[in-house]
Amino acid sequence: MTTLPGGSPEVGRPPFTGVDAIRADGGLVHIRPVVAGDADALRALHARVSDRSMYLRFFGISRSAGEKYVTLLMQPASPSHQTLTAWVGEQLVGVAGFERSRGDTAEAALLVADDRQQQGIGTLLLEYLADLARRNGIHRFEADVLTENVLALRTLRDLGCAEQVRFDAGTARVVVDLSPEEETITAIGARERSAEEVSLRHILAPASVAVVGAGDRPESVGHQVLRNIMVGGFRGAVYPVNPHHESVLGLACVASPRDLPVATDLAVVAVPADRVAGVVRDCGAAGVHGLILLTAGFGETGDAGMARQEEVVGIARTFGMRVVGPNCLGLVNTDPAVRLNATFAAMTMRPGRLGVISQSGALGIAVVSAAARWGLGISQFVSVGNRADVSNNDVLLAWERDERIQVIALYVESVGNPRKFARIARRVAASKPIIAIKAGRSPAGQRAGLSHTAAAAASDVVVDALFTQAGVLRVDTMEQMLDAARVLCEQPLPRGRRVVVVGNSGGPGILAADAAESTGLEVVTLQSETEHQLRQAIPAAASCRNPVDLGAAVRPTELAAALRLLLAAAEVDAVLTVLTDTAVTSSDEVMSGIAAAAAVAGTEKPVVVTRVGSEPCSIPIAGSERLLPVFTFPEPAAAALATAWRYSRMRTAPVTPVNRPTGIDEDQASALVTRALVAGADWLSAGDVAHLLTCYGLPVSPQRVVGDADAAVVAAAKLGYPLAVKLAEGGVHKTDVGGVRLGVSDEAELRRAFAEMAALRPGTPAVLLQPMTPAGTEVIIGAVQHDQFGPAVMIGSGGILAELIADRAFRLAPLTMQDAQNMLGELRTARLFEGYRGAPVVSRSAVADLAVRIGALADDLPEVAELDLNPVICRGENVVIVDARVRIAVAPPRPDTLLRGLS
Repeated sequence: MTTLPGGSPEVGRPPFTGVDAIRADGGLVHIRPVVAGDADALRALHARVSDRSMYLRFFGISRSAGEKYVTLLMQPASPSHQTLTAWVGEQLVGVAGFERSRGDTAEAALLVADDRQQQGIGTLLLEYLADLARRNGIHRFEADVLTENVLALRTLRDLGCAEQVRFDAGTARVVVDLSPEEETITAIGARERSAEEVSLRHILAPASVAVVGAGDRPESVGHQVLRNIMVGGFRGAVYPVNPHHESVLGLACVASPRDLPVATDLAVVAVPADRVAGVVRDCGAAGVHGLILLTAGFGETGDAGMARQEEVVGIARTFGMRVVGPNCLGLVNTDPAVRLNATFAAMTMRPGRLGVISQSGALGIAVVSAAARWGLGISQFVSVGNRADVSNNDVLLAWERDERIQVIALYVESVGNPRKFARIARRVAASKPIIAIKAGRSPAGQRAGLSHTAAAAASDVVVDALFTQAGVLRVDTMEQMLDAARVLCEQPLPRGRRVVVVGNSGGPGILAADAAESTGLEVVTLQSETEHQLRQAIPAAASCRNPVDLGAAVRPTELAAALRLLLAAAEVDAVLTVLTDTAVTSSDEVMSGIAAAAAVAGTEKPVVVTRVGSEPCSIPIAGSERLLPVFTFPEPAAAALATAWRYSRMRTAPVTPVNRPTGIDEDQASALVTRALVAGADWLSAGDVAHLLTCYGLPVSPQRVVGDADAAVVAAAKLGYPLAVKLAEGGVHKTDVGGVRLGVSDEAELRRAFAEMAALRPGTPAVLLQPMTPAGTEVIIGAVQHDQFGPAVMIGSGGILAELIADRAFRLAPLTMQDAQNMLGELRTARLFEGYRGAPVVSRSAVADLAVRIGALADDLPEVAELDLNPVICRGENVVIVDARVRIAVAPPRPDTLLRGLS
């Protein structure tokens, strides 16, 4: 951590050196600080812009103003002066800068080349300039803009920041508040999504494709890709590229991408790794818009491969090309207007509503193939491979508004930028479900830590927290993913968790009811009127109570009638039908009857079918585009229905913003941590811990740290008996070494307790005294800086129960109050807060406020590596921290999730 002159602390952020970003038109732009050799390029930019642009920028057309401004722009960067440049290829196309005018306010200016205006370059420059300003303690931009300069006024407004505009004699004085509020985040997200859609359109839905490395050997990757494209019925033009053949599969070849007759939207590259860089350069020179690199031998192989991968991506970005892969399987788009199978796998192109993103190409193809066998088609499949450029986040953004994709299935092995993923996924999941498998649940993913919180924060636990906050539905297996996708794609969302089980046999129905209850669904008690109607409709039914057993001889028309009655019942949110094939009825006719009943009932409630022992499939619903998902056994059917209910609940839950708690002194807390780091501290002293927590408005028990018995007696007179006497610098388990004495009631007992503590720490003892806090419910609240996912917050049962019962919940910081309340609700011991068996009632809001404040601390100060508050004693509205430990460490750089840039 460092403190910048005239500004606030700069925490965990590396110096900005440059970034590639996506323009509004889908092309790329490189933004970086000005460097010593840029003067000529700046002069050329000012000379190139039109008189009109000069007038709007400088309020006149004198070219000497531009020359003087170049001199100002070239000044060395400082906390009061910054200049950013924008480059497309080798050409400078824009510049922005600020000059501190007073305190936390700076004058900002922007110039973009005429032919590059309205491409989003100015907005990107201002976004990064605003970030640099905030780093340097500047919180407002001011700018004088001619009222006729509509484009500049719109660019400032489009930032999404709060602004004030004052008009005077043809000039607008614009003041922009740089604090990133919810409107800012929304505006940035909308620009990011729009740019990503345009940027990936050439790859996901190309009109022309070149296959580089397409040969005549049937077993070669290039040959298989070309064959799949042709057999799949691709609607556009296809060009094989191979210098050793005149034609492949009846299509004329060109020797090099430079020889292509058109600048293709997409090039699929299947050549050896050592040739990929040259091919990418040739594609760029030919004007190709996007690449799929199938070739392996890059970042997945180690440092040398990673260097080769970075070289290839660098070449592609020089030419403004996006890259999928390398080391990937390709992509599929079943849109009738596209029909592209650019993979080297044998698979069925069955159109549908499912989008699949996979880091593992093999797993992705397995999911797509199984989906086709089970009657579930896909809309698009993208194998992202090494994610050297196009990532899961990019594809999610491109699919957010794609109406053909209604459900997204995601397989990830790692999450590159968890905070950005959470922000994007949360927004996407508001309109379409995301079902995810995250590999790595094994104990190998567990992390070691010295505090309770760090020891508990295994990677998999934090992944669960990430997915929960992002609204992502996590499943464990490919089968569960497809099961959930079938219900979510083909059935309406349940409005509640009340399910009725209906079938033609008792045993499977009971198993289905058990399975439903075990997944969190409610096997609802049917109203007497519903039972009466069922009995009238099917007099021979074995049971009209839920689970409903209509008997082995039930006729298809009777089952359909029962299904219509149950779908119409107000107490039912979903129907799980369990059918066992018998010799006395036609099972196919029964299935048709179920589908007909689902069609008549409309689309308000989901119907899921189990045909015990049969193959999974989907059957059409007459008069509807939807299908009826059929499962082999009731357990996966119930689990899939429960996943749909989980998504329905998340989708309808109120969205609460992250509101920063009041009464926080971040500057003072930051200074404290900086001093301790400079002094070489690892664990903060008891006094520093209390001071740090107080800076965040956390209720710490009064305390004194003393070094001898006489000082303890003096401190006790101020604190008051009875006292808790503890080792001030003890380990996590002070009680295990006898480092805690409670209920010390007088001076004599205090002196004995101090002597016992001193004996445990020979030399200069440090003993902590606190007044005894009235008994209450003990909780632990902690935070840890996870090496992959950033700051995570834990709430759990505290005191001696912290590890014994391992009852805890995690979320990533910062927290909303709803996050904290949900964490409390997840605890198995949550009933203790309600006054269970005479225990004092605890204010959940008070405990949640503590968690939110700890989340703010962990988010603000990444140098706080581990933090435990254990126990926090809770009684009514009063919550008191009676023991706390904080470990600090130099923090690695933390990416800014709001800045739009390619990694």
